[in-house]
Amino acid sequence: MTAFYILTKFLTFPGALVRVFWEQLVCRICGVPMEDTRALRRDEMCSHIEHELMSRSRGAFAVCFVPAFMNGLLGFLLAVGPVLGLFAFQMTGIPGTVINIISYWFACSLFINSYPTVEDALNMRDKVYHEGTILQKIIYAPGFFFLFIGPSLERWGVTFLISVAVTVLLIVKF
Repeated sequence: MTAFYILTKFLTFPGALVRVFWEQLVCRICGVPMEDTRALRRDEMCSHIEHELMSRSRGAFAVCFVPAFMNGLLGFLLAVGPVLGLFAFQMTGIPGTVINIISYWFACSLFINSYPTVEDALNMRDKVYHEGTILQKIIYAPGFFFLFIGPSLERWGVTFLISVAVTVLLIVKF
């Protein structure tokens, strides 16, 4: 499991680097000490930074949600780019295909590296459901579901396999 997980992180290193950037930014804004900020390591913390757990529910949600949202948004923009280039600018042939493949690879790398660690997701749940108001619990519930299921799937490489399948379908279709 760990070897395949680390291999997927190294194959999708642009997304890992961007995700670590967003996670460090949130930790710095929240004033949380970071222990190890290397992006690509050969352990289960690959594409994540080691930091102390957030002490407030807002910070716990932010460290899980902000990197996932920003990587998802950037990945969406990179995935839409080739489609728009194909239709709006009539990019066809070998150069258009190469640009599409590179853009989809970057987009997939961002999508694959969107999720927080399981520990951060569990910390978010504990902080929100023990300290949060009823409104916060209602608002954070769907986010927690996706931010907890995602790292569980990511740990076994399912997100990588799904992204590769979607990329192949997009390249074949367009």
